[in-house]
Amino acid sequence: MGVKLYVKRVFIMDDAKELLPQYLRFVRGIIDSEDLPLNVSREILQQNRILTNIRTASVKKILSELKNIAANQPEQYLKFIAQYNRPLKEGLHGDFANRETLLDLVRFKSTKAEGVTSLAEVKSRMKEGQKSIYYITGGAESLLRTSPLLEIYKKKDLEVLILDDDIDEIVFSGVDKYGEIDLKAVNKASTSEDLKDEAEPDKAEQLKPLLDKLKATLGDRVKDVRASVRLADSPSCIVSDEEEPSLQMQQMLRAMGQKDIPAPKPTLEINPDHEIVKKLLARSDDAIAQDAAWLLLDQALLMEGVPLQDPATFVRRLNRILSLSI
Repeated sequence: MGVKLYVKRVFIMDDAKELLPQYLRFVRGIIDSEDLPLNVSREILQQNRILTNIRTASVKKILSELKNIAANQPEQYLKFIAQYNRPLKEGLHGDFANRETLLDLVRFKSTKAEGVTSLAEVKSRMKEGQKSIYYITGGAESLLRTSPLLEIYKKKDLEVLILDDDIDEIVFSGVDKYGEIDLKAVNKASTSEDLKDEAEPDKAEQLKPLLDKLKATLGDRVKDVRASVRLADSPSCIVSDEEEPSLQMQQMLRAMGQKDIPAPKPTLEINPDHEIVKKLLARSDDAIAQDAAWLLLDQALLMEGVPLQDPATFVRRLNRILSLSI
């Protein structure tokens, strides 16, 4: 298994892990060197400059062959990707020298393509004036495709990549560009800057009394409450700051035993154009506003797949609001 090392056609070592990085663990073959000494040991291999050159050249050759297959035998490449897309993503996380090549090799699910697609294809479909390629992480594909965070992108006919692998958020938090194009997560707060329509009036100021009331109610359960430019149909959503892991990632880290992860503190965004928000702005009943604040937060959390901290209290609040509307 793995890659076998020969020196001048003499077998030296089986499964020589020093010859290729871990993300290429699926490669099988033989490397025969004329430059290494016959008495080479594993300890010597770890410090040998010749081996470093062999490793570098071997990785480039393998990735180059994969690019040729992708370009000339796309159906065969899709069969390969079905099994080995994840290891290539692992390479993005650690192999900085070959990151651009790996970005061309990895494939993605998308809101605009059947099956999987490449970043080059996504780039070719970018709208005029579009500055970034967008993606969403943080859960199962079915959850991500129905996320309120995608609403404005659908409305503007912008493509969003669906990154539903459990390593995607870790990998792509460190990958911010494809060539000269920015890669941006739609569940990060900063992405809203791309969505602002300069022709529309700023609705945050007229919404300020309600925003202040919601923030006072929710207190330290949220980092901030603000008007959203990313929602079209839903009344609320949650986003994280650029440097913060998503709520789903925080959950996963806790499940892996990292107990020092702080309690999630997202930013709650509300839709100024939603009927619920407009009615809340027009009402002066503080009790209703308080229930509504928690319900807007809880439903946004549920839509992102985050379990409620107190389902019983959620149900009581929901029942109080329902009793007023029946």
